[in-house]
Order: sequence, then C-alpha cells, then structure tokens
Amino acid sequence: MDVTKLKGKRALTQSIASRTTDPNFYAALEFLPNPDTVLRKLGVSQTVFDAIVSDAHVIGELRSIRAGLLRFEYRVQPGGDTPADARAAELCEQLLAQRPAPGLGWPDTLWMMFDAVFRGYAVHEVVWQRQDRVLMPERVVDRPQRRFVFSPSNDLRLLTRDSPMHGVELGAFKWLLSRHMASFTNPYGVALLSSCFWPYTFKHSGVKYFAKFCERYGIPWALGRYPEGTPKETQTAIVDALAQMVEDAVAAVPEGTGVELLEYKQSGAPIQERFINLCNREMSKALTSQTLATEIQGSGARALGQVHAERQAEGAEADRNMVASTMNELFAWITLLNVEGANAPTFEFFEEAQARKDWADVLEVARGYTDVPTAFAHERLQIPLPVDGEDVLPRRNAPVAQPAGGPRFAAPAVSGAEPPDEAALMAAIDSIADGTLQQQAEGLLDPILAFAAKAPEQLLGRLAERYPEMDDAALTEQLARVIFVAETWGRLHGRES
Repeated sequence: MDVTKLKGKRALTQSIASRTTDPNFYAALEFLPNPDTVLRKLGVSQTVFDAIVSDAHVIGELRSIRAGLLRFEYRVQPGGDTPADARAAELCEQLLAQRPAPGLGWPDTLWMMFDAVFRGYAVHEVVWQRQDRVLMPERVVDRPQRRFVFSPSNDLRLLTRDSPMHGVELGAFKWLLSRHMASFTNPYGVALLSSCFWPYTFKHSGVKYFAKFCERYGIPWALGRYPEGTPKETQTAIVDALAQMVEDAVAAVPEGTGVELLEYKQSGAPIQERFINLCNREMSKALTSQTLATEIQGSGARALGQVHAERQAEGAEADRNMVASTMNELFAWITLLNVEGANAPTFEFFEEAQARKDWADVLEVARGYTDVPTAFAHERLQIPLPVDGEDVLPRRNAPVAQPAGGPRFAAPAVSGAEPPDEAALMAAIDSIADGTLQQQAEGLLDPILAFAAKAPEQLLGRLAERYPEMDDAALTEQLARVIFVAETWGRLHGRES
C-alpha cells in the first residue's frame, strides 16, 4: 500500500506510521524480539531475573514492596445504579470471594500481576466454567513470561511446541495482560530488574574480592625476624610456627627470633565495602523509586523524609493502578458475557484509615455548601450512630454553654445589645498588661531565630522537625484575650462617637 496516495476520509481510517511502513523494520519478522538492552545484548533470557531476585538485598526490597501492596484492601465499585449494574457487581464480588486457583489466594494473584513492574509484563490465563446459568472464571493462573512474544502489530502470541519461534494467535476473553510502562516501540514493557542487572553483577564480582580482602587483611600478619645466617631449615620451622600461630594463637620459635604482628590500618570503610553498598543503593533506587534510605548516609531532616515517602507512595499508587486495570478488564469480560447492557464494575484498592480521613475532609468542605445527612456521614466514616443513652465522646467543636449575662469571648454584639461586662474587660486588660504576651512570643520564636542565624539553609527542615513539639497553647490564649479587648474597645468607642 502506497501511503502517499491515501487522501481524505480514507487516510483518516488507515494506520500509516505502522511497522509495515517503517524503513528500519524487517517486514519478514513474524514476532518482535524483546528490545530490553540487557536481555538482547547479553543474549540471556528472563531467567536472569530469577538470579537477581535471589540476591539478599533485592529480595528484602521486594518483600517490603509486597507488604506495601497487600496492606491495602480491595473492593468492587458498581458501574451504575441500575439492577443490571448491581448484578454485574454481585458477580464480580462472587469471584473475589473464591480462590483464583487451587492453593492460591487473591493476594498471591494480585502480587503476580504486580510482578509486571519488575519483569516488564505478566500474563494470566482465565479458565471459564458455567455456574448457575452464568459463565464465571474457575481459575485465574499466572503463566511464565518466556511463553509469550508480541507480533509486529503488538498482539500477544503464545509459544507452543508446534510454533516455538513465532507463536500462535490468541483469542478473546482468555488472556489477562499486565504491562509496566509499555509503548508501541516496546510492547514488552520496562522491566525494573533489568536496571538491577549491572549493579547485581558488579556487586557479586566485588564480593569475591572483598572476601579475599577480609582474608588477607582481616587478621594481623605475623612477622618473624631471625638472625642473618640462620639455616633454611630453621627459617622454615619459624614460618610453620607463625602459620600455626594464626590458627591457634600460640607458637614456639627458636630463642633469639623476634615475632611482630602487623595490622592493616585504614580510615573509613574498605573500598570494596563501599562499592558493594553503592550497588545495593542503585538496585534500591530502581526498585523503590526513593533515595533517602539508600543515598543519604547519616542523619536526614524529617521534612526530607516526608518528601521521599510521598514520592515512593506516588510510584506505588501508579503500580497499583496497573493491577487494578488488569482486574477491570476481567470484570468487563464477566459483565459482557453475563449481564447484557450493564456497566462493568471497577476494582479499587483502598486503605481503611486513609479512606476515612479523605471522607472527613470532603464532609468538612461540603458542609460549607450544603446540608449533609448525619446518617450519610456516619456511613462514609464507618462510625455507627449512637443509640439512646450510650456514652459518646464530645464533639471537638461542640457549642459550649455560655455564662449568665451573655458570652465573654464571643463575636461582636449586634446593634442594640447590652454593653460588654466591664469587669471582664478590665480582667482581660490586666492579664495582658504585664508583658506576658511578649515573653511567650519570644520563648516560641527565639530558638528558631537563633537556628536561622547559624544555619539558614537548614531552616525549613528544622521547622518541620520542631513544629509538632511547639507548645503554643498559652500564646493562643493570650492572643484571644487581645482580640477580645480590641473588639470591645472598638465597640465602646464606637458608641461614644
């Protein structure tokens, strides 16, 4: 097809910049080789990733990532409010209530889908079974990445005994594909373990030399001195005695022979140990997307730690969305095959405490615009409504009973109200006339100003560390009294004028 002759509507419906028109693509290829630079240049398969996972540092990071994923709960969100939508959501909830495969739970399957982050892609086969007039997945089983390739049109193909090189085409509703950072150029996705290959290789090569270094310099050298002209046999006996001394810490040498212990002295960690730590940090950055725990040696500011924690949380959220997208595809299949006209439900990860906090913020803002039903707020916050006579915690912003005679520290009185209590006004003036406010403000700000003068570049981090420890209760009370006096003084002078 000559793409230069396509015009008008026909040009809009045709794919022009495909691989069939790419001058750098060999059109006879029936499958795409994995463009991963490590796998291609070294001529190795994904089995090399299994070796990287066996590294103690890497498996420790993976366990931490897995714990971060599985601490989230998950639920089915209906796609709409119709009876059909509710039925589709019910079927998907029924799926999550059963095991995805013999001997496996959904946390295991979700983690295997998450494995696409580390290997580029993950494939799960869905085995269907008819249950009570509906077609439901009986098993959702992970399959090894080595069994699959992609066609020039980026379609997934299965390698079989009859077609071990090019693979066979796959049908619909059968294969769930999870991919990490996939693109048209690289349908296999980006494998984070590939970024760990060279640090892993250098580290394990360095460990061998580090072990030799420890053997050679970890034990003091025993140096024997003998007089000039000592026979060869005596010299050999001295060497044997010193070698025995290294093992048993005792030795017998001829009289007149000197023995000296030489120790290897070096400031700081040996260069081999620093090299191994560098490789570990590089692998941690690739796997967790954070640098605080792996780059900064020594102490770090709390504010910096919060920034890095947020960065790691954002990366983890994106990876969870990849798993949720795979589950959404499975939910769409269940809906399409069983409930005609229904909107497919969605799979959602959620954290119980975080969900409550988010809804608390939403309800606080919504109260400024609309009336929020109490039952709705209790449902979203998952706090039951109190029954009659049940003890409850008082609301933090509950109205406080005012003393007789009207409020003392309230909003300005409206026109025509009684003048403020003169005794209360004088008491408030007396309480702030002795310099207490100045002293409290100085006590709160002096340490911060002193630190700013010494190390202004670290001020933000220091403020983040000290903020939770600051006691501003007394200063807040004094400021409230100042505001009361100012408002009262203004109202009194307003009446005189």
